[in-house]
Amino acid sequence: MALYRELPTHVFENTAAIGLKSRSAVENDFVSSFLQRHLPANRLRKGEDKDLKYKTQNLDKVKKKKPEVINKKRRKGLTSRERKKLKLFDIKKEHQSYEKYIPMHKIWKDYIQDVLNIKSVNKDNIHAAQERLLKADFHGSCLTIQRSKCPSYVGVSGIVLQETRNTFKIITQEDQVKCIPKTNSVFVFEIGGYVFTLHGNQFCVRSAERCTRKFKLKGTIEI
Repeated sequence: MALYRELPTHVFENTAAIGLKSRSAVENDFVSSFLQRHLPANRLRKGEDKDLKYKTQNLDKVKKKKPEVINKKRRKGLTSRERKKLKLFDIKKEHQSYEKYIPMHKIWKDYIQDVLNIKSVNKDNIHAAQERLLKADFHGSCLTIQRSKCPSYVGVSGIVLQETRNTFKIITQEDQVKCIPKTNSVFVFEIGGYVFTLHGNQFCVRSAERCTRKFKLKGTIEI
């Protein structure tokens, strides 16, 4: 089967009607005559018909233009590496005072009592209190390390100043800032006559993500 055929006979028979000068000029002048009849006048004045005359188009394998890749705009804000380099979350020496954070701890105590509805906690609704505890914010809480892989951390207590995915950063009564790993650590705190035990492995997520997470309950409450 031929891919290309000669011009149909009616083209030769109507040379005058389609603007060709002679029958012999049909094959050479057909394309240019066709363009002159169908291109707008302004394009003809620009000489586009001359440019098209010397261009060839392969009708069998027409390459599709690749879609333009639009560069995604860079996210606003700093990366974690940039924040670390700028030391945005480092606690300056003049701010490392336990007394300065006691008011924050008092605010947190009111907050956690409201979250846990501490006045109505009993043996029947203890699991609901545990679930709310896992999703609470612990900035300002006073935690004591009950168990840790590092023996020097056991018994240390202080107010939580910062929480990351894997650590609690606390300030002790001796005005020392310590970064306590959550993994394989157990923390306790007392509120409203109850002692709450927190298993650090349950908290190895960002504090902002805990509110949407589902946990297997391991937190305990001792009366």
